[in-house]
Amino acid sequence: MIAVFLMLMLVRSDMFVAEAAAEASYNVEVNREALRGYVDDIGLFARNMPGVIEVRPLGDSTYLYRTERDIPLSGTMQTDFVIRKRMEADSVTTYESVDRNDDNYMLCRVVIRPLTPTSTTIRIQLRLQLSRERASEVHWLAPVLGADFISEQMRKDLVTMLDTFIERSNEELYAHLKPAAAHR
Repeated sequence: MIAVFLMLMLVRSDMFVAEAAAEASYNVEVNREALRGYVDDIGLFARNMPGVIEVRPLGDSTYLYRTERDIPLSGTMQTDFVIRKRMEADSVTTYESVDRNDDNYMLCRVVIRPLTPTSTTIRIQLRLQLSRERASEVHWLAPVLGADFISEQMRKDLVTMLDTFIERSNEELYAHLKPAAAHR
């Protein structure tokens, strides 16, 4: 009986959708003007976000955003997102999948607001959605574990990724600004 149930779970034909979101906000002791060129560099993600192995321009503010993740009991999963960069006013940059219905959908919004004349608040919102014909395309245990479980694991990963990104990008930021400060 259990074997029949597991077989039915593995061959279900429902669309499998796993989605997750995370947000982080932090302050840097740098004024907004000094941040302008630095935070608008999409290469920051490739250099500092765990799992991002490539960000390649495709033209017309569109990029290939390639990630790679070791999946427990499954090996490595590589996921490509085709995203477009949009600037909204001076303080909001959005990277979003070109097609909202892509199997691999991503939305990343970076909001930069002056906090004081010498410090700035940066908020990053990240949302991912993976849609597959079969759950087993995400992980061989996904049909049994379910979309809610996979989504929660993705959410935990996003939180960890953002924390690491903040730490690494801050190190890069302050190292980048230090030589300029030394030449004053």
